[in-house]
Amino acid sequence: MRKKIYAAAAVLLFLAAAAALVRLRYAMPAAEVVRKLSGLRVALTLYRLEHKTFPASFGDIIADGKLETVPEIKLSWHRGKTKVLNVGTLKIRDTGTWAYVNDPASAQFGLVYIDCRHNDEKGRFWSEF
Repeated sequence: MRKKIYAAAAVLLFLAAAAALVRLRYAMPAAEVVRKLSGLRVALTLYRLEHKTFPASFGDIIADGKLETVPEIKLSWHRGKTKVLNVGTLKIRDTGTWAYVNDPASAQFGLVYIDCRHNDEKGRFWSEF
């Protein structure tokens, strides 16, 4: 009886691990990710036009009403996320989320990019967009 219980538990554990691996491997299509990135950049541009400068934090765009919420991004080998990291300079950290350069001293100040070292389905690095 115990052997059957252990075997059933092992099968369930294997199925759960396989499902988790499939979920991590899944990614949104590149066109959807780029469309969402474009929306973030439009909201950033609207903020800049009104305030004559980029915000100190990407959260200021949401607080100002230029964007209702941060769209989800789901890339291969990353969990789905709905946040924008505020970073000082353009540096790929491979978090699998959106990133915003918020340091006025940086040459990339105001840039929103995809923080990922992996490739999309066509072999392009996500960070190139």
